[in-house]
Amino acid sequence: MKKKMKANIPTRKKIKLNWFKSKCDLNIEREIKIQYTATNVSYNKINWDVIIRYILVKQGDIKEIPINSPMTLYKDNLPFLFLNTAGTIGNKIISEDLIDDDIKVDDDVVNINEGIEKVTYEDARDPKEHIEVRTRYDNISRKITIENKLNDDIQLILDFKQTKDIVFVSSEPVPSEIEEPNYKYKINIPSEQKSSIIIELKAKIIARVTKIKPEFLKKEKQ
Repeated sequence: MKKKMKANIPTRKKIKLNWFKSKCDLNIEREIKIQYTATNVSYNKINWDVIIRYILVKQGDIKEIPINSPMTLYKDNLPFLFLNTAGTIGNKIISEDLIDDDIKVDDDVVNINEGIEKVTYEDARDPKEHIEVRTRYDNISRKITIENKLNDDIQLILDFKQTKDIVFVSSEPVPSEIEEPNYKYKINIPSEQKSSIIIELKAKIIARVTKIKPEFLKKEKQ
């Protein structure tokens, strides 16, 4: 998303840069990265951070700028943000990642259907004991709600990454892009509005408990 703002990156000694003798477009990228574990996938509520980065796209010749160069953004000719550069790619200067406090993300559990437990056993250190392994596959629905508290419309990417234990089943709306294990959603949110995604997951839940083997329990009772 393009904004009418200015930016300044002061020149370091022994490095001559002429980036701002030509015009630059300022793009703003926002991203939410979501990845569940077998523990938190059933939490009633999870809050995620929105990562924001500023990208300057320069016209003309390519110039490299050192990482961690100080960068100042101006709005209405006044400085409003001081940050550092994360590097350059081609004719782009990319800022460091920041947390955008103006975008709120709530992730709530909607429904959990627990699967049937399957019990297996593993050896323990003590020959008189074994480990009881209880495994089940739960179907879990979660609703991710994103609130834009800004006066401007925004665009962002929600990037859900599945794991071997938490697998994507379906979602509403469907992902904009699938490149397993990542499922990405391109989301537009008007000013002071909300947008939601409902995602269906299959979660592998494992519980391990060390117990005395039955044959040794009988001997103890005698």
